[in-house]
Amino acid sequence: MDVEALAWRFGLPADVTTCEEATTAADVADELLLAVARFASEPEVALRVATELTSRALTLEELAVKASASVRAGLERLARWVPLLHDGLEASLDEDAGEGRWVLRTPGRPRGAGRYVQEVALAHSLHQVRCGAVEVALSRVWFAHARPPELTPIRAFFGTDDVAFGCEDSGFALTRSELERPMRLADPRAVDTLAPLVEAELGARPRGASLTERVSKHLAASLPEGADVAEVAHAMHMSARTLQRRLEQEETRFSEVLDRARLVVARRLLGDPGVALTDIAFRLGFADLATFSRAFKRWTGKPPGQWRRS
Repeated sequence: MDVEALAWRFGLPADVTTCEEATTAADVADELLLAVARFASEPEVALRVATELTSRALTLEELAVKASASVRAGLERLARWVPLLHDGLEASLDEDAGEGRWVLRTPGRPRGAGRYVQEVALAHSLHQVRCGAVEVALSRVWFAHARPPELTPIRAFFGTDDVAFGCEDSGFALTRSELERPMRLADPRAVDTLAPLVEAELGARPRGASLTERVSKHLAASLPEGADVAEVAHAMHMSARTLQRRLEQEETRFSEVLDRARLVVARRLLGDPGVALTDIAFRLGFADLATFSRAFKRWTGKPPGQWRRS
């Protein structure tokens, strides 16, 4: 696959193949994985990615989970550390008399983080526990996203035929006896050493986006209607004048943020040959294709049709 082209399309750094991690807008991870799934003709690619992810933080996490006393303790740690995968995720291990439920939530995003991010998060957590325990049997699994056409890979990976979609959240359930299974490599001293290191990795991550980032995300999600500075300022709970002044303090202007947001969305849409150029122009808030073409050429040096062909 042409990684350089994918990086450019999704706004990733040019040296992304040498980076341990890359920061993107919240929805980029899911759209990138969707593009990879299409190019590779592998709709279940998230399940494979989940078992192959690696970084310093995730390696420490894996070792700490393996050293946990039980499946329950490992899942509790994974729930706390799930922002290491995606900072838009929250998780918890909920229990009652009959079962335990590892539940994945996306606060502020009622429709979830997207199929691929949710599948990666659930599959990654289950994989980490399986690596440290004997095979863990799930009783059921559910997802917030819509039902995909093919369920065989999901059923095979999670080991259950009880799979549901379109739910309020995502997660998997297992019996209390499964939660109490001991981990093969349980080591309290190792946990005492490793857990603080994982917590440090989690704590070192930046908290809170800049106003420029917040405005950019809002624009990308609300185009074409949200391209007016007054509407964006209202959504940010401030006046248009205050919004513009604070953007200037961050050394940018609203028009520049709008152009960058439009470019990000344009790249994604141009990556789908089924979307007409006229439709892209209107979805970005341009009055016509000619205006969009001039803007896109100013941003990239090429008109959109030529960029799509190249």
